[in-house]
Amino acid sequence: MQSTFYNPEARQLWRRFQTFPNLADLGTGEWRRTDLIRLLHRVERKREDYSSPVLQNQVENMLGFLYFKLNMTKEAKGCLGRVKDRDPTNIIAFTTRGYILLEHNRLTQAKIVLEEFEDKISPGKTTEEEVGLRKAIASGEKAFCCSQLGPKCFKKGIELYENALSCPVLDADCRLVIKFGLGLLLSKCLDENVCGQIKGFDPDSFYGKARDVFLGVVTEGTMVMVARAWLLLGETQVRYFHFLSKPEQELMKKMASHQTAEECFAKAEATAQGKDAFVLERLGCYLRLCKKFTAAIATLEQALELRPTSFAYHEVGLVYLEKWTSSKKPRPYRPTRNREDVKTRLKSSAKASQVNTPTSLTKVARSATDFNRGDVWHSVKPTPLEPHATQQLLPKSASGAARLKGARSDCGLKFEANTDAIKRGQIDRILTAAGNLVLKDVKSPLLKKAREYFVKALELGGNSPYMILKNLARTKYSLGTDPSEVFGVLEQALRSGDRSPQFRKCARSVLELWGVYLLDQGDITRGKVLLCKVLEMCVTEMPQIVPIPPCKVSFRDILLGREKKPTEELAATLFRYLPVLKCYPLPSSVGTDDQLLAHLSQLVDRCDESNDFCEAKVYRTFLIDFGGIVDRHRSTECDLAVARIQADINEVIASDVYRKTFHASVTPPGDHSCRYNVFIMYDPKDQVYADEFVKLLEVDCGLHCCYESRDFEPGLFPMDNIERCLSRSCCVLHVVTLTYAR
Repeated sequence: MQSTFYNPEARQLWRRFQTFPNLADLGTGEWRRTDLIRLLHRVERKREDYSSPVLQNQVENMLGFLYFKLNMTKEAKGCLGRVKDRDPTNIIAFTTRGYILLEHNRLTQAKIVLEEFEDKISPGKTTEEEVGLRKAIASGEKAFCCSQLGPKCFKKGIELYENALSCPVLDADCRLVIKFGLGLLLSKCLDENVCGQIKGFDPDSFYGKARDVFLGVVTEGTMVMVARAWLLLGETQVRYFHFLSKPEQELMKKMASHQTAEECFAKAEATAQGKDAFVLERLGCYLRLCKKFTAAIATLEQALELRPTSFAYHEVGLVYLEKWTSSKKPRPYRPTRNREDVKTRLKSSAKASQVNTPTSLTKVARSATDFNRGDVWHSVKPTPLEPHATQQLLPKSASGAARLKGARSDCGLKFEANTDAIKRGQIDRILTAAGNLVLKDVKSPLLKKAREYFVKALELGGNSPYMILKNLARTKYSLGTDPSEVFGVLEQALRSGDRSPQFRKCARSVLELWGVYLLDQGDITRGKVLLCKVLEMCVTEMPQIVPIPPCKVSFRDILLGREKKPTEELAATLFRYLPVLKCYPLPSSVGTDDQLLAHLSQLVDRCDESNDFCEAKVYRTFLIDFGGIVDRHRSTECDLAVARIQADINEVIASDVYRKTFHASVTPPGDHSCRYNVFIMYDPKDQVYADEFVKLLEVDCGLHCCYESRDFEPGLFPMDNIERCLSRSCCVLHVVTLTYAR
């Protein structure tokens, strides 16, 4: 929501509204419409879990805010009206209604609403204590909204909850609800996927506050809230223990005042008495993580009898999938000694790659020559630095089909002697490290059960459909399903993502599965492209210079070969797929930071010269994270080249690269005041073309566009609408056609 208005009278009215707590400063102006819709669906599902009027008001106010952001004014007014019926003096509902009226230029109605509310809380009708109580409740509702908007708003939400609890006149029910919300938010902050985005994160402080809050709820709350408080206290402790070493964990367990996670879960189960589906679902998840599969299935089936949910079906499917995985021993990939067999498989994989790529022959020819796609066969061999420096690049030939034919023939002649070493060395090492990801068992009843439950979870929908799709794809591949169908499910998982840290982690896993499956099918070229992207994501998310919890291993130690068996997830993934780089392992002469920076700079230059853009981008990521300097112009060109290569596999894989480079050229640096990225001006006769163009920018490039048919306010003069949109957009794009010129 934007807090600036073009009309001076509207600005004056809004200043009076701003004397009360409101949702206008939550910072969702730059959010994409698809992300807002997913957040809306996630908040709507919370209606089933909340029966308290205070909690219902929080959810309804949040829904009204989101409906208004999505230009669904009728639905927004319905949610705010229900809040007004339950609580006529609810401040958040009042300020949101006023803002909707001001945005639609209904100044008279907004003034009436303001005067009516000010009359209700006037000094003659209410005391200062009652006004303080209303503002405390409004702060709690605003804090609930912050807890739903992502990690960047969590710290602000904690401050708002603490301000609300400091009100001395809060009644018992409101205090209990706000205290429970604060504990839940503190528990979210201890998630290893979230903690890195919170400024001043201190696990000891967050855990101590959450523990005190939940124990307070246990002594004051009802049976349902007590059971959930014990459950969340156990989950919080499990998350907190990830930040402790084993001696510290043992010391914590020996403390007399310490409640172990097992004790907390046992008390939650005993308090719920099998009547709370939420508690049973979480208990089943905990049992799955403890590898107690039989007990987990029984608990989750009991939860499904009470209330069938997507989360419960997904958890049962995960239990069956992990039970099958634990019963199978990873089969090592044995190197193929027959040179003729290797040459035949490489030729067939190259042919399959050309057939399966969803592009025209012209596009394939261009990508194969311009980006030296044939050189990828050689790039997976771990060649030391000295021999690599003396290699000759492929000569550039004529254009068209002759270029493609010449490039392939040169590549085959030049690297034919090394193809056996490639298959025997690096590819088998990667597939062996992948373990059960590439195992197949067509007749397994456990896998069939898992697939059945994953499908049911998708039918019901859920907060994280991408997680369900990822696990469904893995199950289908293990059951021997057609790889094209599996890749379609993985593509759908990437398309259903949002801005959450959980999706970034899931996207990394999806690309890892996709790349490993391509390698398993013999398509080494495209498999390497995806695994290079996985390496970039791991390095970007992993702390490098000073290892902090939950990452106990630094990236420098892995790259220099000092760490041989990392256990943390990001470090293990990085260690597993570094062999796809042709210059890994690094020479033994590289040992210090300065030597490492100089060596990475040389690798970037050499990969740029040889048109190996995928590896060049990985090395640039290494260099940037180590504090090195790169050429921004060449880096942008490399990003777009990589995006074109990735688009040959699937367009959704390359979309984030296009979005990043396009945003960098459209949005002014440091300017977050614009509501729209681009204001598009066009002739009304070109409406069909404009709609397609806007769809391209918003869906593929992730931009928030402003254009006439959707974003102009009814009732305003055309010039006023144009001026209003210009003031809210970062830049202007003119669609010049013959009709526009006339």
